[in-house]
Amino acid sequence: MFDSNGIVSTARRLKKIMEWPIHKFMPVAIKAWIMQPNNASISNTTWNDEYDSGAWDYLSSTKEVGRYSVIVGYCLHFKPAARILDVGCGTGILARWLSNAAISSYLGIDLSEAAIEKARQSNIQRAEFAVADVTTFQTSQLFDVIVFNEVLYYLRNPDDYLGRFARYLAPGGILVVSMWHHADGINTWKRLRAGFEELDRVRIVHVQSGLRWNVAVLIPR
Repeated sequence: MFDSNGIVSTARRLKKIMEWPIHKFMPVAIKAWIMQPNNASISNTTWNDEYDSGAWDYLSSTKEVGRYSVIVGYCLHFKPAARILDVGCGTGILARWLSNAAISSYLGIDLSEAAIEKARQSNIQRAEFAVADVTTFQTSQLFDVIVFNEVLYYLRNPDDYLGRFARYLAPGGILVVSMWHHADGINTWKRLRAGFEELDRVRIVHVQSGLRWNVAVLIPR
């Protein structure tokens, strides 16, 4: 008698084994061209467990400084005194970076109650945090800058959600998007081209780790 769970598990292991040479040796741009996007949601329970365990504490390490510096620089250069919405804010790292900047307001939203609780404990002036699901979030507010910081590749239809959030931009508002440079990220950038114009984009490299990110300023077409 076949065990369906065992068959699925074995199939997943075989898939990983077959794809290993691609992930290990193939340039990321070519990998993105031949492999399907792997955008997938993660449960709220998983997010809470990871934030409680400190799995995301590395986001405060020096290897992330360059990326956060660019995000903050884009916010302040394009929209001084901005009203900022940070989508998938986690524990409020970007809010802490912006805490001494001359912004008008900051709202951070995240699916994880554990992350939002940690963000609120920081007591950052002019910053508000709310538990919210990106896929169902609604607001009557308008923002000058909406930040998607390492979020889009967790959404099955990232271009659709970015388009929906663009409705919350004030006239002349911008979207700031950061994504780790890997196959899913490249596929997501490709999907965004139809609906969004790039005003600027940089690629950041952390030399010691070899990690790379793309950070861009977008506006709806």
